[in-house]
This record gives sequence, structure tokens and C-alpha cells, in this order.
Amino acid sequence: MPVVAGCASLPRWAQRLGRVAAPRSRAPPSRAAFNPRSPHGRREVIFGTTMAMASSGEAERPSVIDAHLHVWPSPSAYTYAEGKAPPDSLAEVSSAESLLEQFAKAGVDGALVVQPINLEFDHSYVSSVIRKYPGKFVGCCLADPTEHGGGVDELRRLLDGGYRAVRFNPGLWPSGTKMTDRVGREMFALCGERNAPVGFMCFHGLDLSIEEIETLCTDYPETPVLMDHFGFCKGARDPNWQKLLGLARFPQVSVKASAQFRVTPEGANGASWPYSSTGEQLRELIDTFGAERVVWGSDFPFVLKQCGYSGETPAAGIIRECGARLSDEEMAAVMGGNLRRMFPGAWSR
Repeated sequence: MPVVAGCASLPRWAQRLGRVAAPRSRAPPSRAAFNPRSPHGRREVIFGTTMAMASSGEAERPSVIDAHLHVWPSPSAYTYAEGKAPPDSLAEVSSAESLLEQFAKAGVDGALVVQPINLEFDHSYVSSVIRKYPGKFVGCCLADPTEHGGGVDELRRLLDGGYRAVRFNPGLWPSGTKMTDRVGREMFALCGERNAPVGFMCFHGLDLSIEEIETLCTDYPETPVLMDHFGFCKGARDPNWQKLLGLARFPQVSVKASAQFRVTPEGANGASWPYSSTGEQLRELIDTFGAERVVWGSDFPFVLKQCGYSGETPAAGIIRECGARLSDEEMAAVMGGNLRRMFPGAWSR
């Protein structure tokens, strides 16, 4: 893939990548990476990344950054709106401190924290977490398109306050309106001005929002986009899968290979860790978008009720074990390298 010359004329997100995004053929996984007797030196695979072992025995591993998770306070410390309290099984294990304990066990270095819907537009808790743990978390706020809501003014305040990404939830737009309405366009344009990636959360189906997403990407090519959770496409035979792959024609669009437990087809083999039914999807994403436009995410804390975050079936191990056969370079990019380029200076490791 050619390196861009004269990148000053490119959108800022493209300058950070330093490349023109386009489909490419993949390099085969390194045999040395999996062969302890290789003459190229001893290497070890940990949580989806292949890392060389230094002569001293110290591991020089790439960073592991989680592109999608949530944290929220205990109901004993926060009054949730009616019907918004977290499920009992997750109520006391979803704080930032609980997450950091999971990081230590799983070898994860940091994360992009997405404002959870159960806190609605009250960003006070996530804001406090970002301030309390600098170098660990980047905040993704929730855009408010509701009638008489905060709109672009509130979004500007949140971005000024330290948030570096924004979530668009189509279900929050008033009935009869679209994300391409005035408020949606204003917020999407502001994200482009601030280099703040927009994450589209198409929970009810990509087909319901694809035309709006395509219109926004066409009209505002400066705005980077991160599609949540494989576009919520359940398998490579999902009717919406080709629609997601079609977004590769917009160079500003990247995809989160996240929440694998949410996108396994019903009744399919590989519906438990390592979610092998998602291996084909991951391979197609990388072959279509390029490895530099795909990022791993766990969907903590919900993953705790599935395979878990750490332990014998770690969320960060899915990318390595799902059957997509990523090369060493692809693995390092997907597991953290890409997010570091998107958010320079965000994580201390």
C-alpha cells in the first residue's frame, strides 16, 4: 500500500494513518511466531499479539487497547432513572476500578470508554473516570439529538471537556427524523473539525441507517467513522454484511471487531469462545478495509456474562483464536496500534 506524499492536502485522520486505505492481500502468519525452536529467536503469543522475547527474557509486546467498553457506578452510589438501572449481575462489577483489575489480569493497557445508555446524557461519571485515570482511558460521549436536547452545543462542551470520540445512536433521533437532519449534520461536521471519530450504533439493523451513514460520509469526508460491533451483522451471510463492506469505499470509515458474542448467528457453530463464526467476518474486514482500519473491542462489562474478560477464555484472545489467521503485523494493528494512531498521545503505554 503506497505511502501518501504531500499529505497536507488530506483529511487529518488520513494524515495520522499516513496511508491510503484500500483492500490488500494479506501476509501469511509468521511461522517463527509459533515455533519455539525457530532460529529467528523465541517468541510468545499473549492475548492476541505475537511478541518477541528479548535476550534478557523481558517481553517487548505491542500495546493492547480495547476499542469498545462501558463503565458505570454502583446503584448504591448513583441514582439511575427509572428503568435504566444496570442488571443486578453487572451492577457491582462495572466500575472503572473493577475494569482496571480486569486489565491487570488480561494484559490490557487502556481503552476507549463509550458512554453507556443507562446513564443517558449524564456524562459526569465517565468524565470523572477520564480525569482520575489519565493515560488509561479515552472518552466517547453520547450525542444528544433529542427534541429540546443538547445538540451541537452540548457536544461542543463535551469535546472541549476532553472527550475525543462521539457515539451516534440512530434510535435516539426523534420519530420521523433522520441522522441527516440539521442537528445530525451539525454534530457530524463538528466531529470532523475536532478529529473526533463517530461511532454508529446500528443495534436494530444496518439497513435502517445505511443511507444516512453514506450521506454523512459523502458530505463530510473530514469526519472519521468507527462502525460498532461488526455493524451488528450476524455472520458473513447476514443480508447487511455486504452493506458494511461497501462502506470501505469511504476512506474515513473503520470498523470495530467487537462484541463477538452479539453477532454470532443463532444456532451457528462457534457461538461460544473464541466465536469462530466471526473469524470469516474478521478476515473479510481486513481484506476489504485493510488491517489499519479494523480495531478490537470487548464490550465490557457485558462480555463478563459471556466468555469473561480475563482467565482461560479472555476477550482479548478472540482475535487470535477465532480462525481469521492474522499475520503478526495485522494482529499488532488491530489489537492496539490503530487506536494509537487515531488518538495520538492518549495512552501511557
